[in-house]
Amino acid sequence: MTVGPNSADSLPETLTWEEYLALPDEVAQCVEGLDHGRVVWARTGPRRNQRAAVRVRNALESAWTDASRDLPGECFEADVEQPIFFTAKNDFLKPDFILYRCLPADEQEVPATAVVIAGEVLSPSNSVQDMARKTLRYAEARIPWYWEIEPGEQTISIRINALLPAPENRPAGVTPLRSYHYEPVAFWEGAGDLAYHLPFPFVIPDESLAY
Repeated sequence: MTVGPNSADSLPETLTWEEYLALPDEVAQCVEGLDHGRVVWARTGPRRNQRAAVRVRNALESAWTDASRDLPGECFEADVEQPIFFTAKNDFLKPDFILYRCLPADEQEVPATAVVIAGEVLSPSNSVQDMARKTLRYAEARIPWYWEIEPGEQTISIRINALLPAPENRPAGVTPLRSYHYEPVAFWEGAGDLAYHLPFPFVIPDESLAY
């Protein structure tokens, strides 16, 4: 997450996409997204959070490079703080890192339908409400995987969450708040290589995630 300048405090609670694009870079960096025009401010996080996001992004890119040899016709890209768009230009979030299916060269904006992994680096400044709001948007957009990164002193831990539908065998009269939700399916604590099979088979050496 990016630390915001004091000038951000004077901005309105809502912005159009055009107004967001017109913001000075140092102020735009304080905006984590627009929720149907309502400004979502970025929370302040330690510098190691940014390093962790870059490490994971680079590791995913390298893992895809290795896996791509056996998956002709498939294509993925990885980015940090890349906006993903939900229903309109004034409805987006910037996860700390994402993996998404390659887009045509003339398509500059990443739609949620192309995103395979949305990832967040956790910080003491993240509130339960903030994280619940984000994961709700990711789940509503049917993003298949949500990764949570916990930065440590020298390496990180990773919780891999998969998108699952609400259970059908629920008690009569009970209606879930969400049609889809995330469930943890794997956890890596920095010891040994990280190996998993989705969205493509990969092995990430543990040293590539240390910092």
